[in-house]
Amino acid sequence: MIRAIDERCAICHGSAGDETPTGAEVAPPYATLQQLAPETILQAVTSGAMRVHAEGLSDDYKLAMAEFISGRKLGPIEAGEASNMPNRCSAMSPLGNVTGPGTWNGWGPDASNARYQANPGLTPAQSPSLTLKWAFGFPGVSSVYGQPTIVGERVFVGVDSGYVYALNANTGCVHWSFLAESGVRNAISIGVLADGSHAAFFGDIRANVYAVDADTGALLWKIQADPHPLAVVTGAPTFYEDRLYVPVSSREEAAGGSLSYPCCTFRGSIVAVDPATGRQIWKTHAIPEEPRPRERNSQGTQLWTSNGAAIWHAPTIDAENRAVYVATGDAYAHPAHPNTDAVMAFHMDTGEILWLSLIHISEPTRRA
Repeated sequence: MIRAIDERCAICHGSAGDETPTGAEVAPPYATLQQLAPETILQAVTSGAMRVHAEGLSDDYKLAMAEFISGRKLGPIEAGEASNMPNRCSAMSPLGNVTGPGTWNGWGPDASNARYQANPGLTPAQSPSLTLKWAFGFPGVSSVYGQPTIVGERVFVGVDSGYVYALNANTGCVHWSFLAESGVRNAISIGVLADGSHAAFFGDIRANVYAVDADTGALLWKIQADPHPLAVVTGAPTFYEDRLYVPVSSREEAAGGSLSYPCCTFRGSIVAVDPATGRQIWKTHAIPEEPRPRERNSQGTQLWTSNGAAIWHAPTIDAENRAVYVATGDAYAHPAHPNTDAVMAFHMDTGEILWLSLIHISEPTRRA
């Protein structure tokens, strides 16, 4: 077990007791991995970005590795179901208004991403007197990456086990839970559909996008935003004018650390979706050109260019100019494409790239 960890993990994460592992600048150190839930580690080595480094290991060995690193046994996924929790809400009231004072819907109070709350509900002078009102524990979860959404006296939050919860904002009791295929890292966005019903929108780290009934947690639809095996959705989908704008990022850069991996073929994108059905209206890649082969590395693995420009965050809406704004991530391989490390504008109605503002062109270290 220790040998497998040293051979496959230590080159980036180090081993137990290492203060400065080799890959510490881009990968969490071993001590951080030990704080993760075994479910999180198992997901990473089976279907996540680390699966390329676990190739050839049996499923039982991967499970044992996850339990060894975390120091904990995997728990039954059913433990996260709301129906198995003692703090179920006794009554379900309609969700009500999703805008107005006190709401924080998705990444911000509105689609502009200004993150300014005009009615915070408290003053700076009141901050020192705040006390704990309630707490909610997430079974088998080590991380909650997406911020909570607060709408209609309800709190929506997704966790790395794949569960999304709807809690009562006043008491902390749980209304419902929904289990996605994989971990949910983004804030939940609530929208009102054409028939007046409420839907909760979110993505997972397999690039699936979901719409569930915000009152009951029942699945309305599910689509895949991108077919790339390492594509993920980390930014909150933005709901505006009966359309959902989904950002797509990936974990391929981490997989590219292996000399046996043909790095890299992912391109970030924005997908516009019909919120009622999940039908794709348009999809535009941040890098228009298809990836193309370049040289081979020292092990003979084919390498690619025109990649990266992942979009990690919630898209920003400029209604006046009919534009969607995003920032793109770095390039995954040399030479960097000009559309990486940039701010881009897309037309809301067609997905056409309107303009590009360069921030900085990164030149990744060449993988020999």
